[in-house]
Amino acid sequence: MWKGNIKIGRVFQIPILINWSFALVILFIFYASTTRNFTLQESIAFVGYVLTLFLCVVLHEFGHALMARRYGIETRDIILSPIGGVARLESIPEDPKKELMIAVAGPLVNACIAVFLWILIKMIYEGGMFPSSMENLRLLVYPSEFIRFVFAMNVALFIFNLVPAFPMDGGRILRSLLSIWVGHNKATTFATWIGKGLALIFVIMAIMNSQYIVLGMIGLFIFMMAHSEYRNVKMMAFLRETKLSDIMEEEFTRIALSDDYDHVLNIYNKGEEKNFLVFNAQGQIVGAIPELFIQDYKKNQEETCAVSDRISAGVGVMEPENSLYDAYRFLNAEGISILGVTLGNTIQGVLDRNMVERLIKKGKY
Repeated sequence: MWKGNIKIGRVFQIPILINWSFALVILFIFYASTTRNFTLQESIAFVGYVLTLFLCVVLHEFGHALMARRYGIETRDIILSPIGGVARLESIPEDPKKELMIAVAGPLVNACIAVFLWILIKMIYEGGMFPSSMENLRLLVYPSEFIRFVFAMNVALFIFNLVPAFPMDGGRILRSLLSIWVGHNKATTFATWIGKGLALIFVIMAIMNSQYIVLGMIGLFIFMMAHSEYRNVKMMAFLRETKLSDIMEEEFTRIALSDDYDHVLNIYNKGEEKNFLVFNAQGQIVGAIPELFIQDYKKNQEETCAVSDRISAGVGVMEPENSLYDAYRFLNAEGISILGVTLGNTIQGVLDRNMVERLIKKGKY
């Protein structure tokens, strides 16, 4: 969903990306400026307002990211699109209290900005807190009205993000609170259905009245993200509940250090095994042959060589009682393709990265 992103900077070691669809914002600015016959000064003020809006969105996402960092969770990146921003965390904390704090942090940033502007308006300007007309964007050329528009924007962002439409902040807050009583999986299911229901309402409103077209787009986004999040939670539950003894391959080919690569290639071409463990004469695991090595060997059509001449030290072992979640994390963290499942000094089977990824793609959970 987030393919085609352009990096525009890095703050607090977190990359900030703009999705290709952000070009729609430029088209919107051009359309709004021309149809309303803005002067050059009014157009510049309008552009400044839109940029300020997205600056507030970025600050909102940094609220999530920096709170997550307090709990040892890093943020992969922050992505901006026409309908807002997303801070992609490396993981979601299992502790519902931590998830609650991370979810609340974003809206609190907008609340702090609104409070600051409220104080500024009260100290410097006379009149109300909101623009004299929310529809008259020509007022943006006046500094007092510009600040009032930004104040109103942050109030709206604060309120809208608290709508309990998962996976928006309000939905995550709802899930974290429910998790305390019913557990993470049931809480996610409940919050997801609420999110999908509200998303459908947003879409129906957009169909019935074109003025709500942006709300309809947000509804579609919420629906897709809620479904994706629900599948992700189900997958994580499957990974945690599955033991290696339930999924390991007990029948596998043992490659010896003295074997040649043509022997490995013949087994590989049969299509049943893609990655191999290598054993020494004493039956101990000494390395692995990942599929990448075999493909490179085939591509270059090299003369046959001994396995010992081309072997990867990237291999690990785990016990049958370990979870698939631990094994998958280990495979990804270490960048290896296969591990041995051992009980004491005896190897019981193997776990191949391809095997796990096939299960995930087929949705076998």
